[in-house]
Amino acid sequence: MIKRIIARLDIKNNFLVKGMHLEGLRILGYPELFSKKYFDENIDEIIFQDVVASLYKRNQLSSLTNKISNHVFVPIIVGGGIRNIGDVKEILINGADRVSINTAAIHDKNFIKDAVKIFGSSTICINIETLKIDNSYKIYTDSGRTEVNINTFDWIKEVQDLGVGEIIITSINNEGTGKGFDINLYEKASKLSNIPLLAHGGAKKPEDVYEVFSKTNVDGAVVASAFHFNYYKELLDKKDIHLTGSTNFLKNNNNHPILFGIKNLKEYLKSKKIEIR
Repeated sequence: MIKRIIARLDIKNNFLVKGMHLEGLRILGYPELFSKKYFDENIDEIIFQDVVASLYKRNQLSSLTNKISNHVFVPIIVGGGIRNIGDVKEILINGADRVSINTAAIHDKNFIKDAVKIFGSSTICINIETLKIDNSYKIYTDSGRTEVNINTFDWIKEVQDLGVGEIIITSINNEGTGKGFDINLYEKASKLSNIPLLAHGGAKKPEDVYEVFSKTNVDGAVVASAFHFNYYKELLDKKDIHLTGSTNFLKNNNNHPILFGIKNLKEYLKSKKIEIR
């Protein structure tokens, strides 16, 4: 099985942001610059996630996706605040290849069935945000803010029956921490899933990506912090970002502990006999 390396860019007000456990978001730069860099570095796919979509009750990324897709020629997945067929259509018209849906899938399963029927299963992904509490994994929505009383593994089995083409699982416990992937989560999830499964949350070093590929059957690893902090100094110089407020830490964090590049990750995985693109 060919494994995929995917970059995730969390977007707020047209800035690339990053936090920990899906909270404490800080500005890192402009997503169009990071996206072009990742494309040049041979990333396989890119996820754009609107992290304030629940606040505005709709996805705000259409114009940004349109602009980026004119210069970045890898598959693009867009998520956050997609609630109806019109939202899906708008995102796809503006350059996305797939959409990622979380909250609306839980509240309206018929919407997912209709979306699959209209746009095809390969276009519709389900995004699962899960938190481990007392050895039990539960579903959360609204960028990890709202608990849903659904067991993660039960939900995996259910969404497959809706006809979707892919599942993206974010470990809220590990996201942004550099603890490595939650192997137990992805091992069990990948055994249950008969459709492609992507793992997101916790990568600190190339060995973490190798571990999730070698110990589970996930189809791809989604990386955010490690890539962003590896490239942000280079990309900050290209446009003026006022280093105030949530960008202050960019001045001071000269040696962020979580970082590695796309090319060296792929070279490492090839040396470990992992089949990648």
